[in-house]
Amino acid sequence: MLCQGVRAPESTKSARKGGAGPAGGRYMLLEESRTLVNVPVIGHALHSPFVLIQDENTYIRMKEHSFPVSLVPEPAFYRQTTPDGIPYRHIALLHGTDCLATTVYQRCIRWNHAPCQFCGIELSLQSGNTIEKKTPQQLLRVAYAARAEGATHITLTTGTPNTTDKGARMLAACSAVLSPLLPVHVQIEPVERSYILMLREAGAETIGIHMETPDSALFKKICPGKNIHTYVKAWQDAVEIFGVNQVSSYLLVGLGETHESMREGIELMAQTGVIPYIVPFRPIPGTPLEHCLPPSPPAVSRYARYAAEQMREYGIDPENNKAGCVRCGACSPIREYFSSL
Repeated sequence: MLCQGVRAPESTKSARKGGAGPAGGRYMLLEESRTLVNVPVIGHALHSPFVLIQDENTYIRMKEHSFPVSLVPEPAFYRQTTPDGIPYRHIALLHGTDCLATTVYQRCIRWNHAPCQFCGIELSLQSGNTIEKKTPQQLLRVAYAARAEGATHITLTTGTPNTTDKGARMLAACSAVLSPLLPVHVQIEPVERSYILMLREAGAETIGIHMETPDSALFKKICPGKNIHTYVKAWQDAVEIFGVNQVSSYLLVGLGETHESMREGIELMAQTGVIPYIVPFRPIPGTPLEHCLPPSPPAVSRYARYAAEQMREYGIDPENNKAGCVRCGACSPIREYFSSL
């Protein structure tokens, strides 16, 4: 389901069409295992072999097989607005069942010149579904409402502004306000150690520094504005400052990476103390890679299992991650593979 998506016509209306990370999904709970999944419902998912059926029950059907699911409902706070009329859902969204998430700054310095080929960060801004920059006070207002409905942690990501701190100061300002209320996860490009320390001192408890692919030749094509050689030092600094189990990096499967590069990258991350967060590449409509196909389930399974084995080998436990994507787990199967070992 993570790879192939589900045909779910009604869900396409509310699916996030752009933004950072795996957009265009619907959160579902597989009832037998209570596994949470962020299932694609737009783009390639319109041709999925899986179909969502909603009659007197709710279930997924594939050929002669079917299994029950529960759809995570839209939170009530989406209907609230700030005193100046901004809808709460334009400030932050609920990811999964209990993770509030926001892109603090919805633009990126590379968007018009050297964008990451899979990223749709400014698409949701262009469509009017969000605002350019969220203030700490706006986020705190929404966080109180979300916590009242069961939110237990928050993810703060950002596009990269034209500043040397790459958005760290914005994330730190928001973390300082939000961390007394909810555990905070921040996501940022590789930055100098002082900025990573700033984020931790501001109250962030976990951090994601996302390489996306460890294949150096592929990285130059997919992330032309970034430098792959800056990641290891940033990971090392982050692990020293945040601790083991609290640093993660997205690794997208299905961009054209070599098998050797993925295995080497996964092992390097685990050796460094970083959680390799294995996620199937999701082609987002409106991005340069919109017409590409997602990866095969066996490929994702292979790397997720290897990541789980390497984490066991090097003493990393994703179950002990305190906030953010790893704690939510809806976009990656690594926790399921880790727990099965």
